[in-house]
Amino acid sequence: MKKIWFLILVLIGISVFGSWVILTESYPVVLVNFKIIGAGDFSRNYASSLFYYKNAAKVYGKENSDLFDAEEVRQEIKRALISSLIENVLINEELNKEINSLDLEKMIDEKIEKAVGEKEINRAAESIYGLSYDNFKTQMLIPQAKKEILEEKTALKGENFEEKMEELKSKAKVMIFLSGFEWDGKEVIIK
Repeated sequence: MKKIWFLILVLIGISVFGSWVILTESYPVVLVNFKIIGAGDFSRNYASSLFYYKNAAKVYGKENSDLFDAEEVRQEIKRALISSLIENVLINEELNKEINSLDLEKMIDEKIEKAVGEKEINRAAESIYGLSYDNFKTQMLIPQAKKEILEEKTALKGENFEEKMEELKSKAKVMIFLSGFEWDGKEVIIK
């Protein structure tokens, strides 16, 4: 009888945990060198990308265009986004090898402060990307600052940044769990 109750409790625990993972979108859509890119991160980035592209279309007089309803366009946006998220993980890994976390955080803050300054960034982030400033900082500014820092470090060593990224991508262990996409050893491709 105790075994049955134990089994029931284990099943309830697994169900609760599984529900939590699904509801919070914590399940992985991509693994990069065993680092998880979660469904929640992917969804938020995808939504802001669509928001940005739709706003850009309005600026150029294409607001009635059903371009973004086309599956091919949406797949290409997702492909580019997955590539970008993979690069962000690889850049982060490389920076963590070269710079201690406190120095890196300070460098990132300096880059963001220099880029943002006193500008009306809150309103711009909301109107262009549909994001609060904090989400804009997390999704856009921090990854861009890290990329610039790695570009500078690479240049100081006399190396080419693009070649460095190609090398990191070719050595990366990438698994994509989103249907319709795969990693060919160098880049994300649409199946």
